[in-house]
Amino acid sequence: MLDNYKLIVLAGGFARCDRTWTKASTGIEQCYKLYVPTSGSACIGTDIGNVPLVPGQIYFISGFRLKTQNCSNRMDIHWLHFMPESLYLRYLLDQSSPVQHWSSKEDGWGPDGYGKLARMFPPYNGRMQPPREDTQPATACRIQGLLLITIARLLRALDASTLDSFHPQYYQLKSAVDYMQSHYQQNPSLRDIAARVNLAPNYFHRQFTALFGISPFNFMMKQRLNNARHLLSSTSLTIKEIAEAVGYENPLYFSRVFTAHLGMAPSLYRSSNSEM
Repeated sequence: MLDNYKLIVLAGGFARCDRTWTKASTGIEQCYKLYVPTSGSACIGTDIGNVPLVPGQIYFISGFRLKTQNCSNRMDIHWLHFMPESLYLRYLLDQSSPVQHWSSKEDGWGPDGYGKLARMFPPYNGRMQPPREDTQPATACRIQGLLLITIARLLRALDASTLDSFHPQYYQLKSAVDYMQSHYQQNPSLRDIAARVNLAPNYFHRQFTALFGISPFNFMMKQRLNNARHLLSSTSLTIKEIAEAVGYENPLYFSRVFTAHLGMAPSLYRSSNSEM
């Protein structure tokens, strides 16, 4: 069951936001976010309304339901973008409110703790910065621990009936889901995937899409793109090497897919360190 809670850290760091932070949501926002403002203020708009971002609070935000972000003056903030590897955890997070927040005093990390976590990523000073390798395994472990503590807080609040209705359908498809999560770089056929649970390909496709709200093909593509985002922001691998690592033989095709779904080219994503 622990495999259900693996996370991909896409990007993060410390930012000093100003009016240029104001924008409408784009494809690059399709992830989950952890924001820890330290000074100033800003506001985000979601499909259930606007939420102010203020110091002293920790914010969990679903970028899938983010509509706008606005900073009328300035805001200093530590931030992390991440995605679950598993559809199981993605489903659970999607049952939560798109924005939840609590006092930074409640989790025991403190401002200095978030500052240390942010140092895994390049410093942000308003200019484009190249990524750097993560040379601190302990820091990476602390980031994973921080995110899992946050997720545990969210999952404790879930309605038990939500899980009771989801689990039987999930476990019926679990072998196929596990296969996709471990073989998405090879882009296996729908027939091979469905065979893992002894279902006809079309029937499996309908069941999977109805349960998770995404087709098997698009799920595997999103997994490839999420891993690419992580490699772009945390390594010095070339675009060609990253394309091959996530399952694309042609780097030009990889760049087209990345741009079409995330709204910016891989090279721009890397040079801007994945804007908040």
